[in-house]
Amino acid sequence: MLEDFGSLRVAFGILLKGGQDVTVDSLFAFAQVSLLQSVRRLRAMNADVEIVPIRR
Repeated sequence: MLEDFGSLRVAFGILLKGGQDVTVDSLFAFAQVSLLQSVRRLRAMNADVEIVPIRR
């Protein structure tokens, strides 16, 4: 059961070309849709969701 895990925290690490910031405009349309669906489902499970840019 989900209760067995305690609180959930999920971080999506995203690496963009040229070290760009992660914005709606910097993601492809299919990536926007996928990310939105994932975040909605995770939040429905009371998970904390964070988007983290990966910089090189």
